[in-house]
Amino acid sequence: MQSLFSNLPGPSTNIKTRHLIEIKAGKMNLQNKMVYPDNRKGLLYLYQSEDSLMHFCWRDRTNGKVEEDLIIFPDDCDFKRVPQCTTGRVYLLKFRSSDRKYFFWIQEPKEDKDDENCRKINEILNNPLNTVTLYENTK
Repeated sequence: MQSLFSNLPGPSTNIKTRHLIEIKAGKMNLQNKMVYPDNRKGLLYLYQSEDSLMHFCWRDRTNGKVEEDLIIFPDDCDFKRVPQCTTGRVYLLKFRSSDRKYFFWIQEPKEDKDDENCRKINEILNNPLNTVTLYENTK
């Protein structure tokens, strides 16, 4: 017998979904107004589920476990570089409707696409209807 929800992508399934963008990135842990790196290899990715909701996810690349699967509503968050960090490429996903903050450090070998990836993430998250088709057609 197959579950009614077995075809929905998410943390408990191994179904390959179409990611709109993927970036190798680790997580950062916030402690007393300072962030500290989680040394695991990770992957940030965005996808739009069949119900049209946009998902911002982080997966551990060593064991494949999805640890963050955040549903993002248009105009509810910003993804931006943290200029105070001068020793790495740290980015912040900050929500406008709450005080939730998620920090990540980019693990891509080259920095040359960081600004472009940041711009794409913000476009996809904040204008999903306009950008999803565009990004799917450019893959």
